[in-house]
Amino acid sequence: MANVLGCSVGSGSVRKPGKRTFSWVDEEIMKVRNPFAGLLALFFVVAWCLSGSAAFAKPLVPLRTAWLGEHETFLVWYAREKGWDKAEGLDLELLPFESGKNVIDEMQSSNWAIAGVGAMPALTASLSSRLYIVGIGNDESASNAIFTRADSPILKMKGFNPNCPEVYGNPGSVRGKTFIVPKGTSAHYMLSRWLHVLGLNERDVNIVDMQPSEAMKAFADGQGDAIALWAPQTFEAEKLGLKTVAHSSDCNARQPILLVANMDYANKHKSDIVAFLRVYLRSVDMMKKTPAEDLADDYMRFYNAWTGKTMTREEAIRDIKDHPVYALDQQLDMFKQSYGTSELREWLHDIVSFQNESGELDRRDLARLERLHYVTDIYLKAVKAPSKK
Repeated sequence: MANVLGCSVGSGSVRKPGKRTFSWVDEEIMKVRNPFAGLLALFFVVAWCLSGSAAFAKPLVPLRTAWLGEHETFLVWYAREKGWDKAEGLDLELLPFESGKNVIDEMQSSNWAIAGVGAMPALTASLSSRLYIVGIGNDESASNAIFTRADSPILKMKGFNPNCPEVYGNPGSVRGKTFIVPKGTSAHYMLSRWLHVLGLNERDVNIVDMQPSEAMKAFADGQGDAIALWAPQTFEAEKLGLKTVAHSSDCNARQPILLVANMDYANKHKSDIVAFLRVYLRSVDMMKKTPAEDLADDYMRFYNAWTGKTMTREEAIRDIKDHPVYALDQQLDMFKQSYGTSELREWLHDIVSFQNESGELDRRDLARLERLHYVTDIYLKAVKAPSKK
């Protein structure tokens, strides 16, 4: 009866009429009646979980990288825009340079970990055991070119060498002429291969060493007889009314952009290099699946942000199409050695031969370069390997 009368047995207390105490059951009933209370509780639970996971999240690794204002840089820029670097635990910093030679010359002062450069500066740096070649950025063979003015005698003959029918010039129209080119770059290599097609070498012409922007200004002001450039500076040359003498591809000269890693950094932080390659190759996969027309707007935005200059939609589409990129399995095949060589090594051996012919190498340096011991696929293989959780 005590319970019926509202007495609490053993406590001596009596509930007062008109007032009700709430048990946990009552509180749950109230939550059902008031759904906002449940939602509020859920919000606090989620917020607590997120704050806890953030507190225990592994901090991003800052990674300094070096690039030129051209195609391969778009892949890294795009990946950072999409947050793909952070998905791999990296926080990429993109340092701008005007040429691959500048990238290599300022390697120590800029303290970059990975970069995209042409094969010429990459091979030069390898002599001092400063870097590894760890991947292929793209193939720019169709984007390196020699230009001259519309009234140049160089344009009067095409196909002097039947093996290279699209090439303009002959020994008589070229010998003694002055060429403006950034030495030690892919444009320099392209010029040498073109001279070779005509049966000439660098001793038969005058070469003035200038960086691309300076070279364009000098040539527009009337200096030199021809100029060697790479895209997108080639578009500027066309806008000035200059005429194409030859592309690297016309001279059977392969021009890979190489992904190179600071040797000291790569030896100590292999996982960072592997993570970067995952980021880059994710962009490669995107490029292969997406029509150039669909990427043009992003490409124009990238070019303006990186160089401060503008590019037409047509130029963007053309530049994307002129730069083949290679997926992971393709790159592994190009690195893979068979009978002591590989597709990539054959490309690089051709460039080493050029450096030797131009007198840039002594016998010991030539032997070191020919071994190509700094070309390694261990980082690409690590990308291919299943990740360890």
